[in-house]
Amino acid sequence: MAKILIVEDDADLVETYTDLLELEHHSVASVSRATDAFALVTRFKPNIVLLDLNLAGYSGAIVISMIRSYPVLKQTKIVVITGHPEMLQGNPNAAHVDLILSKPISNEQLITVVDGFISIAS
Repeated sequence: MAKILIVEDDADLVETYTDLLELEHHSVASVSRATDAFALVTRFKPNIVLLDLNLAGYSGAIVISMIRSYPVLKQTKIVVITGHPEMLQGNPNAAHVDLILSKPISNEQLITVVDGFISIAS
């Protein structure tokens, strides 16, 4: 079982990801804004963050920087799932991402990615 934080402003995607990951017995938390991620990430200490870049307010790229600035989150895997992967081109935060996926992704792809990171950590 992994602790997974979803940072996504599309409520339908959050519901889909959450239902799917909870069926796989993962602990899931979600937020829709970067500022809410700041408040939750150090308390929840996720193993994996599923992150959209195109969020209301601050870009998801700032979340990458924030996560990587906390030593306690050093092992946290960051998976960017976005319809705009070009947003990371030339961004220094791109080097701190474990995987970038273009939307839409299938349920099977999501589970494969999560399972892959869990097996690496074990």
